[in-house]
Amino acid sequence: MNLKRCPNGHYYDADECGFCPKCESQGLTLPATDRQEAEVPQSETQEKPGPVAGWLACIEGEPYGCIYELKFGENRIGDSWDADIRLSGTPRPDGCCQAVVTYDQESRTFTVNIGESRELSYVNDQVILFDTELHQRDVIQIGGVRLMFIPLCGPDFSWKDEE
Repeated sequence: MNLKRCPNGHYYDADECGFCPKCESQGLTLPATDRQEAEVPQSETQEKPGPVAGWLACIEGEPYGCIYELKFGENRIGDSWDADIRLSGTPRPDGCCQAVVTYDQESRTFTVNIGESRELSYVNDQVILFDTELHQRDVIQIGGVRLMFIPLCGPDFSWKDEE
């Protein structure tokens, strides 16, 4: 990852895009000389990651074989720049969140719900219309991508118990 900072203060991955997608999506244009983005200081990029709650493994589709970590709280899935789990190699400024997987530490459960997309998403071939509880090896389908759910946290384990 090649994290850059644009003159307007937005961060983006320069390996995936040669300009700030946030500025571009908001219609902000920068003179060619201002497109020289500043390097992000290392201290600003190294925040301590939270513990992993589970994973999604791509079993079908373009990112076949990729593993995505699920964090506590909401995990936005889609092809937008702000998605926690990006399904396409090139995020789009006009992309959207297609589904949200949530881990609730208090109830120790995972749920999936629809995002902002007009496309339908599925769990085990059933359309997602409202919060649907996820269980080990459930398969989430978003477009042509199928993701197998693998939990770490649940009734038998919680990071809270380990503290």
